Amino acid sequence: MSEIPFNTLVIFVWGSYLAVFAAALIATVFSARARRASKRPFMCLTNAYTAVTLALFLTVKDLSQSVMTAALFWAAGYLLYGLMCLCSVRKPAVKQTAEQVVMTSTAPMQPTVRAAREPAAPAPAAKNNVRLEHAVAVTDKLLTKNLSKTDRQDLEKLKNTLAVLQIKGTLTPTEAEILNENFNALLKLMAKYNV
Repeated sequence: MSEIPFNTLVIFVWGSYLAVFAAALIATVFSARARRASKRPFMCLTNAYTAVTLALFLTVKDLSQSVMTAALFWAAGYLLYGLMCLCSVRKPAVKQTAEQVVMTSTAPMQPTVRAAREPAAPAPAAKNNVRLEHAVAVTDKLLTKNLSKTDRQDLEKLKNTLAVLQIKGTLTPTEAEILNENFNALLKLMAKYNV
């Protein structure tokens, strides 16, 4: 090891770090699964490479120069980590919940032409309340199960959101979209814990 030139070791260490970053960034940009995955392992890798950089520079440089180089490497690594997290944030596509698909497929056909004097009636809030009451009941049932810590926290947030939407009554299109996302999350938890 001592016969390897210092510059070669630095290029190897930093090059391998940049290669891992490039692979992780490409996976994050092009793979939905990688985009959803936690980026914490890369943060831990940055910390480990910072320690390797410090140890490497201590073999040749004095303490102050080694610490400064390691600190600069750490800051650059955290900027790259931030870039990776930024690339993983995507606007979620609007998806229909299974309940909505069933409701639309079983709903009777309505006439497409309305009379000119007949005003279009807004959808009643009671339908939303019925769905919300059922969803709240399901969340209560799920909370009695042996959930993982993250699932329990997500479920409690979901229950609070549903309670707020239930109090609101009539929902705006944005709130209806939030409701659909919460139903999707609830369906996933129901499937995961067989409820």
